[in-house]
Amino acid sequence: MLNNPMVLKTIQQVASSIASILNVEIMIMDNRFNKLGGTVNGEKDFYISNIYKYIMRTGKRMIIENPGFHPLCKGCKNYRRCPEKAEFDFPIKLDNEIIGILSLVGYTEEHREIMLSRKDDYINFLEIMCQMISTKVSEVEVTEKLRISAMQMSYIFNSITDGIIAFNEDGIITHFSNAAEKIFNISQENIIGNRIDSIFPNFKLDNNNLDNNVKKEMKAIMGDGKEFTCYISSNILKDNEGQIKGGILTVSDVKNVKKIVRDMMGYNNKYVDFNDIIGCSELINDCKQKAEITAKGVSTIMIRGESGTGKELFARAIHNLSPMSNGPFITINCSAIPETLLESELFGYEEGAFTGAKKEGKPGKFELADGGTIFLDEIGDMPLHLQAKLLRVLQDKVVQRIGGVNDIKVNVRVISATNRNLEKMVSENKFREDLYYRLKVIPIFIPPLRDRKEDIPLLTEYLINKYNSIFNKNIKGLDDRVKQIFMSYNWPGNVRELENVIEYAMNMEKTNMITEESIPKNILDNSVDINNKKTLKQLVEDYEKKIIMEHAKKYGFSKKDKENFAKELGISIATLYRKLRTYNIEL
Repeated sequence: MLNNPMVLKTIQQVASSIASILNVEIMIMDNRFNKLGGTVNGEKDFYISNIYKYIMRTGKRMIIENPGFHPLCKGCKNYRRCPEKAEFDFPIKLDNEIIGILSLVGYTEEHREIMLSRKDDYINFLEIMCQMISTKVSEVEVTEKLRISAMQMSYIFNSITDGIIAFNEDGIITHFSNAAEKIFNISQENIIGNRIDSIFPNFKLDNNNLDNNVKKEMKAIMGDGKEFTCYISSNILKDNEGQIKGGILTVSDVKNVKKIVRDMMGYNNKYVDFNDIIGCSELINDCKQKAEITAKGVSTIMIRGESGTGKELFARAIHNLSPMSNGPFITINCSAIPETLLESELFGYEEGAFTGAKKEGKPGKFELADGGTIFLDEIGDMPLHLQAKLLRVLQDKVVQRIGGVNDIKVNVRVISATNRNLEKMVSENKFREDLYYRLKVIPIFIPPLRDRKEDIPLLTEYLINKYNSIFNKNIKGLDDRVKQIFMSYNWPGNVRELENVIEYAMNMEKTNMITEESIPKNILDNSVDINNKKTLKQLVEDYEKKIIMEHAKKYGFSKKDKENFAKELGISIATLYRKLRTYNIEL
């Protein structure tokens, strides 16, 4: 019955496919112990064992966990020295008659561990295969059915940790794994036999809409009717004419996928958009508007601004609005990593590239950011020799690992940030001019908090609500005196300093309003005394002098430096010279 030419061809195809996918040996024999197909060949002698005779006589399946030591192994030439490590043998029956045996054998400890750890899955799989062979043995279409079944089961075993859903050519669910039950909170009994679109309303079984092995987000419906988002990867099975005969969906809970990514990258990838950037002033609105427009492209962006102004917040918002938003967002602080390690962090290394390198090598941040965005914070602190390597990435879209010889293509959008005067560094040959222009294709300047003080009330309200939730408090806001102090203080640390002050005050405050007694002493000492007897003109002059002196620290002594200084202040060079003389400031 099993020696029909069409059946024999199918048996050999299925056996070879299963063996290559599961990485074990397989053999199928008839009831006269003739080998009909499989991978056992001259390299491993085919031996008619007592186990095969026992199965043929009793019709019982056998799971041999320690071949050579089973009681039935006595009398075998390989008794106690069997080369096999594990063996699953199943009878093939037709109308209660044993017509053959399907045998699955592992020859290494690794095979044995896999087979025994997934024993139930293998048992179910072998029973299905035996049943299909026996019931379809006389039908020509058994070839296609077995091929499809083998492909389905191979994807199940290869993706056993994810949820697996198999369906036929009509979109009817035929298999629903244990992991899928947990993800969808529904039992196999209640879902098998339903259509695939009952849990994936937007899934279309259409040749034009299905891409094998492409992972994408999709809306799904749980057993209780609630909607959630998951990642699916489809493997569509087709016949020789290209007609869809079924398929496999590998399903991952989107929360688990994102957690894996966050853990791998070492950061909490909180979703940020421009609504999370607090402020209503003209300066910050103009800045956000420009950033939103530029976010929709792929050009490199340089974010300029003092420390604490929120450069990384802008970078994340730009990424999440960009064409690269489905890819990763990787951030690296060029000043926080020692120079000797920065190159390997950025570009990775090959095996044996240097002492202490991992044996298998390591990908760099540019490789990990492929398809997404890399944020290079404090770019002004990048060593000159690495600047040349970064320039090549920007120009050629390739990286080369330390110790490597092959170019690795990357599709990465680069956003850089700095609070340093790069123009001055370029003039002093401390920063490459060509890299400077490559990085600042689109410059974005974030204004300091002192230039947009009208945003302070909104920021304080947001921060008080944030820390009320964290500290389980009910602070209503700032009292009038603190409001005046905050508006008169210069905030050299910008929004970050404001947040630190609010957090400090929320810890210290005992009432339901933040009072003068609960804010740090340095804020009081350095704010403009609004109760002094100076005239408005004197107060304005004091503030103007303080602003000019703070900005002056950033610039050099050349005429070009003074022109840049004046441009940043929004005044002419002549006005700058006059004010320097007025306030007796040397520059």
